Amino acid sequence: MSPPVDEIPHDWDSLTDRGGGLAVSPDPAPYDDPEPPALMLMAASWADLVGMLAVCAGGLIAVLVLGQKPALAAFGWAAVLAVLWWACTAAVLVVVRQGTLGMLLAGVRFLEPVVPGRVPRVLAAALFGVATLGLPGLLGARWSPLRAAAAVDVVTDIPD
Repeated sequence: MSPPVDEIPHDWDSLTDRGGGLAVSPDPAPYDDPEPPALMLMAASWADLVGMLAVCAGGLIAVLVLGQKPALAAFGWAAVLAVLWWACTAAVLVVVRQGTLGMLLAGVRFLEPVVPGRVPRVLAAALFGVATLGLPGLLGARWSPLRAAAAVDVVTDIPD
C-alpha cells in the first residue's frame, strides 16, 4: 500500500530498490596525453575576448537605454569596464576553478591550483593572449605564457 500523496515516507532519503533501469556510468578513463592542442589554447584567448566584447556591448547598450548618444568616450568607458570585469572574474576563476573563463570554455585548465601570488602574472599572460588574438597558443602548452606565468602545467579538461 502506498502512502497518501501528502505524507512523506520515513525512508525517503534511502534507496530501497536499486533494480530500476538506471545504469551507473563508469569513471572516465585517464587521459593518455593531457597536453591541449594549439587550437584549444588559441580558443581560450578567443573565448576571453568574446567575454570582454559582450560586456563592452552591454555597457554601450546601457548608454543607449539611458538615452545618451554613444560618443567616443562611451566606447573607452565600455572597454575599461569590460577589462575590469574580466580581470575580477578571471582572478576568482583562476583560484577557484584553475582557469580563466576562456580557458574553462575552451576545455583547458591548470593541472594544479595556482599560487595566489602568481594570479596577477596569469592574468597578464591571458590578457597578452587576448591582445594578440591567441597567437601565443601556437607555441603549444609546453611553451605557453600561461604555463610560465602560473608555474603549473596546462592540461585538457575534456576527454577526446
